[in-house]
Amino acid sequence: MKDYILYQKLLREVHEGRVNVSRTGDLAIFKYTQDTHIQGLWNDTNRQARGIIFRSDGTVVARPFPKFFNLGEVSETMVENLPWDEEIEIAEKVDGSCGIGYFLTGDVSWSLATPGSMESNQAKMGTQILNANYPTQLLPKDCTPIFEIIYPENRIVVDYKGETFLCLLGVIEHDGTEWHPMRVDQLAEKCGFKRPSRYNLDLRGDIPFEDNHEGYVARFASGRRVKVKSPAYLRVHRLLNYMSPKGVIELIRGKEYGVTLRELPHGIRQDFDDIRAYVQTMHDKLRIETEDIAGRIPDADRKTQALWIQANTPKTLTGIVFGLLDKKKMIDNIWKIVLEKVKDEKGKPVTQE
Repeated sequence: MKDYILYQKLLREVHEGRVNVSRTGDLAIFKYTQDTHIQGLWNDTNRQARGIIFRSDGTVVARPFPKFFNLGEVSETMVENLPWDEEIEIAEKVDGSCGIGYFLTGDVSWSLATPGSMESNQAKMGTQILNANYPTQLLPKDCTPIFEIIYPENRIVVDYKGETFLCLLGVIEHDGTEWHPMRVDQLAEKCGFKRPSRYNLDLRGDIPFEDNHEGYVARFASGRRVKVKSPAYLRVHRLLNYMSPKGVIELIRGKEYGVTLRELPHGIRQDFDDIRAYVQTMHDKLRIETEDIAGRIPDADRKTQALWIQANTPKTLTGIVFGLLDKKKMIDNIWKIVLEKVKDEKGKPVTQE
């Protein structure tokens, strides 16, 4: 089907800088920008840009879930504003990469995209898993099946013990109509897809969280979805956001490092420690170098000392050496130089993709 009005609205959102578009041949996939997410620049159009795919004539190729929010994150997900009188399904929030299914006329197999990319590593791997392990001829070609892609190399936080599988989260027809969960269950059973575990919980009270789980997704009968992430998962995910030299520096200098690092999975913790050691060594070398220079400054008048410092100190370190001469604490200045060095280097020394 065609939805040329939405397609044009999305192009306007691209023009306004709130949505990115990536093109592959005649296909365009739309994803809201990081600024839209961080600054909360949401509207009814850019919330649809979570991996929706169009042809240039406005034909809908794939229509995934629109953007939805954490419990209490925005006005519509405040506890007091949720439609508690509706039927509600509470399911496990599976922790992998979202896979958006689509079938192109003339193709012999299905493809998966991830939000924002039809060519990401996760999209390619998800496509391979789908076509190699499941009877894709049973999938409805006028709909968008939405999966969570799980495989060991794509571990985020939750440990699935080396399993590789697709978890069917839902199915949306190209006009935006979403299948009832029972109908999704039937398709999953026919094709052999896993489905998220369901729970009987009251999200208005104390919410229990299982170990090694991301949290829950609540779906109300009207279609509204709400994410409920466990405190432990949020802490670990916050650490993952620091998996860069700059981020590790910020965390080293904060107060959470010793507490939350213990919660990282072992493999991720090793990467984090490698980066921490890298930037800490860089800091220590600069500190020792500047302290050594400051210790050799001649006992003379200020002008003579200044000339000596300028002649014997790398330009980037002169400010620190002058500060040490004046008995100032220069730790912030040293870390600032470390950050500049990190920015100047190409790529990350040790990190996880």
